[in-house]
Amino acid sequence: MKIKSGDTLSQIAKANGMTLKALLGANPQIKNANQIRVGQTITIPPKAMQAGSANKNPYAGMTRTQMALMDVKNKDKTAQEAATRSMQTQSKAGAQMAPTKKKKILVVA
Repeated sequence: MKIKSGDTLSQIAKANGMTLKALLGANPQIKNANQIRVGQTITIPPKAMQAGSANKNPYAGMTRTQMALMDVKNKDKTAQEAATRSMQTQSKAGAQMAPTKKKKILVVA
């Protein structure tokens, strides 16, 4: 997908029914989620490959700290880039982890 004027990654994630983390995980070339350019091409992963994709909230899974660092009012570019890398790493790790089944334990008294 090509970025158009006015696009934000959170809007793109929401429109495609995925989390911002999933979108960032599919686009490791993005160094700062707040600095995308018009004409830049990003990858929209297929639904089957999106970690935590079935979510209407694009901010699901983000910590308050990550959200604060990604706030456009935060002018610290280094902090924004660190938060972006953190979300990309978490997304990649989440995509590689297989879901675990909870075991029921029967206790007999």
